[in-house]
Amino acid sequence: MDAVVDFLRRLPDEIGRMGGSLAGRAGLLAVALLLNIGFYLPSLPASMPGTGVPHLDKAVHLLVFALTVFTAGRLLAPRRRFPMGWIVVVALGHALLIELVQLVALPQRSGDGVDILFDVVGIALGIGLWIGERLRRASSVRAPESEADPESVAEGRR
Repeated sequence: MDAVVDFLRRLPDEIGRMGGSLAGRAGLLAVALLLNIGFYLPSLPASMPGTGVPHLDKAVHLLVFALTVFTAGRLLAPRRRFPMGWIVVVALGHALLIELVQLVALPQRSGDGVDILFDVVGIALGIGLWIGERLRRASSVRAPESEADPESVAEGRR
């Protein structure tokens, strides 16, 4: 339990060093989590735009999972990779739970294995976006070094 408390205590400083604010990152994650509630609704209103578009639900699964994993990673794993593994495990469990709930408890909805596939692709996309952001930030931090005088850089390597 002390490790969790220590992690949460360090988190605002790590986010500050990486750029951004704790409130902004938490707000984006809250939006992503709210979007996940839609997977548990008995049915979507017929007047909702796009309900007649075939396979739109697959795109929704992909995008919501990508957004959720990306924003959770930005908030909980700003500098270290370890929490990202737990985010992926929870996201995979959530993907299975959605389809199980739709299959068993929501007769108006249908559990679909293809939805799980799109959830997994969304999780991978979210991880890719998280890694891309980290690489972009790391390269922007190193950019001033590369603009230094080539002779002084060469001397520093000797």
